[in-house]
Amino acid sequence: MKLANIELSEIRVVTFYVITCFMCDKQLHLAASEIEASVGDAAAMAASQGWHSYETSDESCSVACPRCIKEVQENQEED
Repeated sequence: MKLANIELSEIRVVTFYVITCFMCDKQLHLAASEIEASVGDAAAMAASQGWHSYETSDESCSVACPRCIKEVQENQEED
């Protein structure tokens, strides 16, 4: 068997927006080709999937995934 480099025509470049939850470090990857090419549009797409910032009486977070937001909401209900 003779090995050679991959044919350049078989390689594609894909740009992603990566959004990381500050509470659990989970990442949301949004391909730039799937949405408009602005950061604002990426934020809107993330929000449509349940990713938000939040503020409570004693805490704020600029990026949280749906699971962590649910956990904070449950903790707020217990208080």
